[in-house]
This record gives sequence, structure tokens and C-alpha cells, in this order.
Amino acid sequence: MSEADYSTELKREIFSVARQQLPCCVQSFLTGLLRGSARNPQIKVRRTLHRQLQAVLSQILPPDAAVGSGGTEILLDNNFDQLVLRQKLIERIKRTGDAASGKHCQKAFLHGLFISRGYIQNPGRGYHLEFRLPGHWLPAAFRTVCRQLRLKFGKYRTESGESCFYLKSIRRIIKFLNVLGLFEKSLELSDLKATRRLLSMVNRQVNFETANINRLIGAAEESISQIEQLLAYSDQEIWTESLRQLAMMRLKYPHDSLEVLGQRFEPALSKSAVNHRLRRIKSLHARLFGKKSEENVESA
Repeated sequence: MSEADYSTELKREIFSVARQQLPCCVQSFLTGLLRGSARNPQIKVRRTLHRQLQAVLSQILPPDAAVGSGGTEILLDNNFDQLVLRQKLIERIKRTGDAASGKHCQKAFLHGLFISRGYIQNPGRGYHLEFRLPGHWLPAAFRTVCRQLRLKFGKYRTESGESCFYLKSIRRIIKFLNVLGLFEKSLELSDLKATRRLLSMVNRQVNFETANINRLIGAAEESISQIEQLLAYSDQEIWTESLRQLAMMRLKYPHDSLEVLGQRFEPALSKSAVNHRLRRIKSLHARLFGKKSEENVESA
């Protein structure tokens, strides 16, 4: 699913929530939704959302409200003065600013604003949610509403002068969706977050195991190379019986771990005992062939 399709799907979810709004929230919803001038209100959405928008407007607007369509825009009659709607929103924000149970109008305002000017990236490709708000009133109202709902957005200004408020954290995006009542989308993101965390943990474990195996193989190859050089040395009196037994066992079972290699002896040797003898072989090799030869073996 593309970013545009995912964003459109989320806006359809908002329309389903908007149909159950209180009468006071309808005006707050329209305040965020409307564009255009004060006396020429209009709503501009993607064509794929026109049907849902008209269905919602037919339910929340008065029966005698004139609704017309003009290209990609939906036009309302002059009874919807944006200045009056904005003033009423400010009054509701002031009246319910300290009441946790009175934030429904703030949420309705964000519903309309996201439909009109919001965007969310497909979370399968990254986490990004933003509002692009022109002028001064909308950014100021948005900041006030977010402060009351305890939503933290980053901000920057675009080259065209718009204020862009954004979220990049999946945790904050999930909180935003929960505040707006979009619980199904929130659960989808929570599942995605948990799945990615699990995959990341598995990948780290696999990488650790792979690095550990490579390290063990490298150490075994180094030991085998040193043993072969020592066995080819002219004076074989260099060996003690215990070191020679371990050298032969290492050559016979080159892929064994130290623990498994120790279990092949009678009586069995501990892992630390095998490691100690291998260190003695390494020291013997360094004494006979010098550090330069040892460095060449390690880099091979």
C-alpha cells in the first residue's frame, strides 16, 4: 500500500468516528475541515474521499444547508462563516482547557484538520505524520489544542511559509491515534512495533552467533596451522606427551569446540584444560618460529 493510500485509509477511519460527534463538536470539526475565505467556505479532499465526506456532511449539517461540488472541492453556503466558527472553538478551548472530560471539541478539531491538511506515511516504509498549516491562526490553535491534549509535535517552516508540525516517533504516533479514537490503527502500529522489535532482537542474536562461530573457526584454523608447522619441525623432542595428544586430536577433529574436544579424551578434559594446552602450543610456536611468523599465520 502506498503512502497516499494509507493516509486516505486513515482519513476514512476518521470519517467513521466523525459521524458520532456531539453537536458542539460538529462546529469544531468543520473549523478544522474548512478552507477558503471567511465568506466562501470550501472543503478540499482527494477524490477518493468525496463519497465519505458527503455522507458525513449529510448527517452532521442541517437539512437546509446547501452543499455543492466544484471539481475537487466541496462548497458550502454562506451560513458557515469561518470567523464565527473559529471564535466558538476558542471559547470552547478556554472553557474546557482544564477539564479532562471536556476535550471532545479539541479532538473533533484535529479530526477535521487531519482530513483537510494532514498526512501519514505508510508505516511499512517509515514513521512520519504531519500537518501543514498556513497563516497564523491555524498553527496557534493547533499548538493550543496539542498542549491541552498533551501531544508533542516537532515543527519547522516550509519555503512557502507554512508551519509544518510532525511526528517521527512511532510511540507518539500511536498516542496521537489513540487520542483521536482510532484504536484499530493504533493496534496495527503497536503490532508492527512489536514485530519489528522481535525481528531486530532475532537479527542481533543471529549476528552474535555468526560472529562467535567465525571467531571459533578462525581460532581453530590458527591452531591447526601452528600444529602443522610444529609437526614439520626437525626436532620433535619439543613435544610433551599431553601437548602431542591434544595436537593430534585437534587435527583429527578440526571443527570441534573446545568443550567437545575435551570430551574425546580418556579421562575427559575440561574446556579450560584444553584451552590451556592450546595456549602452550601457541607459545611453543611463537618461541620456535618467532612473532613475525605468528602474525602471518593470524592474518592468513
